[in-house]
Amino acid sequence: MELDSPRGRDIYSFAEEGLIMKHAITIITLLTAVLIQPTMGETVQYWYDQANGYYISGDFEKAAASYDKAIEQKPNSTVLWNLKGKALSMLGRYDAAISCFDKSISINASDLEAMNLKAMVLSEGQKKYSDAIALFDQMLLINPLYFDAWNGKGMALGHIGSLADSLKCFEKAIEIRPMDAVAWNNKGAVLLNMERYQDALSCFNKALLIDPSNENAISNRQNTLQAMNEITTPSVSQSTTTMD
Repeated sequence: MELDSPRGRDIYSFAEEGLIMKHAITIITLLTAVLIQPTMGETVQYWYDQANGYYISGDFEKAAASYDKAIEQKPNSTVLWNLKGKALSMLGRYDAAISCFDKSISINASDLEAMNLKAMVLSEGQKKYSDAIALFDQMLLINPLYFDAWNGKGMALGHIGSLADSLKCFEKAIEIRPMDAVAWNNKGAVLLNMERYQDALSCFNKALLIDPSNENAISNRQNTLQAMNEITTPSVSQSTTTMD
């Protein structure tokens, strides 16, 4: 049973990635992007700040163009290539995004962030789950405790219906970060698809204990309770599960 069928709708939202990016960039950066004037010179820092400001505002096209300007002056910066790739992925330009991540990997073959970003685009953007899983495995050879790789691999396995293996990945992710609401939600989503409702409910409760505002966990918990109440009715198969 796939996580997104018939009941699941497990997605990796690049919009969520955008929110993570927003939280990672301070308000000081935003103010800098607004206040810096071109008279200061079009330096790497200038274009970097401009790009971050555009990214925060949701103008990913201009963000990508500004990161590109910064890259012209600092072509071996994996940070800039990864950020440009993120902006392009937000635009749905997955091939171009992967090219950026590949450039980072060519600069630093052990750049786990670039590898993870590429794998997520392969999995959640292009639905190339086997390629993504192979790349997650490659990351785990470099760092067996890399949380993002376990989480991403679990999602990809869930998409192809390998629920038992997917569950093992999320359990490993929780071992690494026991207070991560995303991992608890994703474990619960798999358990819900496996119709292990009580176990799933416990996971969603744990996720919400850690992060009471986690919308996916809130939704999944409601779906679990509905499934438990309607377990003998056909409508159970219509509930949805959402991964982070």
